[in-house]
Amino acid sequence: MESLVGRYTIRRRLIFITILFMVFGGLLVPDYSWQIFSLKKKLIALEEFHNFLDDVLELRRYEKNFLFGIGTDNVSPILVYLGKIQSHIALLEEDILEVTARQEYDDFLGTFYHYKEIFRKYSYSAQVDSTEIRESGRDMVEFAENLVKRKHDRLNSSLELLLYRFVAITGTLFFALILIFQLQVRNVLKRIAFVQKATRDVVKDKFTPIADNAKIQDEVTGLIIAFNKMVAEIEARKEQLVQSRKLAAIGTFSSGIAHELNNPLNNISLSADTLMEEYDTLSETEAKEIIADIISQTERASGVVKNLLDFSRDKAPSSVPLHIKDVVEASHKLIANQLMINAIWFENYIHEDLPLVMGDLQKLQQVFINLFVNSIQAMPQGGGLIYVDAQVASEGFLKIIVNDTGPGIPPEIIGHIFDPFYTTKEVGAGTGLGLSIVYGIIKKHGGYVEVKSKVNVGTTFIIYLPTVGYQEEQRENQDESRHN
Repeated sequence: MESLVGRYTIRRRLIFITILFMVFGGLLVPDYSWQIFSLKKKLIALEEFHNFLDDVLELRRYEKNFLFGIGTDNVSPILVYLGKIQSHIALLEEDILEVTARQEYDDFLGTFYHYKEIFRKYSYSAQVDSTEIRESGRDMVEFAENLVKRKHDRLNSSLELLLYRFVAITGTLFFALILIFQLQVRNVLKRIAFVQKATRDVVKDKFTPIADNAKIQDEVTGLIIAFNKMVAEIEARKEQLVQSRKLAAIGTFSSGIAHELNNPLNNISLSADTLMEEYDTLSETEAKEIIADIISQTERASGVVKNLLDFSRDKAPSSVPLHIKDVVEASHKLIANQLMINAIWFENYIHEDLPLVMGDLQKLQQVFINLFVNSIQAMPQGGGLIYVDAQVASEGFLKIIVNDTGPGIPPEIIGHIFDPFYTTKEVGAGTGLGLSIVYGIIKKHGGYVEVKSKVNVGTTFIIYLPTVGYQEEQRENQDESRHN
């Protein structure tokens, strides 16, 4: 892949396009230069054609003077202009044949030389045919005017052709270059848009790896591969952070757990001492009662340890139907003594007849433990109240309300509380991951979290989780859409 990326980089493609453009430009410069020089040559020829026509017209002016007897010597100028016209013919013969037929040119030459012969003989004989002179002169003027007109038409055609070629070739090259750039830019921007969307999905905790189907691998391919690796690493680290957060939560209420275990252990120890010291005097019924009390206290301690292990164990997530009241009660048991130590009253108003939710017990416990621990840490030393309620919300969601009577969250902070590593606690007092983990877990369960707070009144977290029936309906709709 690295060799392909090195070979088909965007930079190299842009350099290739630039070189291609320069090559086309280099080919066009000689072509247009030749066209311009050719046009210059035609303009010079057109000027000579005009001189040729002017000399023919001057010839006719002296011819008229001669025929009407105006002036003393008109034959000499006529012979001079006939010489000039003959020079034009010799110089322009090739250009003349480009715009006229050979037969027409030969006819003109015959007329011209006959006309010249008439005036050459005039020196020896005063007899001339005026009608013949006029017709020959008129034919020469007509021929010269046609030459100039045709040369003008040819020049106009050449100019139009040059313009059309310039517009067509330059326009085609320009639009081809724009199209190539557009395709390259569109391909790059489209793939970068995937990365931008994936970045937003990472923030919303619903990222799926980017699939790059580009046939040619380039710098964007490397970016996408690196981005996928980065997010995979973030997900792995996030799970580690969740686990470490759970351990931090265990540390927070470890004193309560110790107290919770100490009571049944003390009862077991006292009952065992009593049984040992008074075994001979106890009746069978009394002995069984003491043993039953030992077993009961052992089960009580075992239950505390089991709850703690279930909460802290990093097991694979599972999704099963759960009653939210059971989840809240299981979470409450883990922090019950911590609540008692901090003089915080806990009330659970959740009814038994609410619809079930699909979820992972351990993950949802993590959600409520984090919320309860946050409330405990925010409560003043004089204690306070945490109460939990739940009700059916619209669109197949169950709404769980966690409220405390803490100091509240200032408005300028509330928009950042779910950001990772954002904390208002002193350095070392918190990681800023608790509420971020809450947000991520609820998102993965298909729900969302809202928060409302009022300074010096309290804070309310509102969790929305989809109910079992709603999730099944959504799954069926997705299956039908996939089949269709």
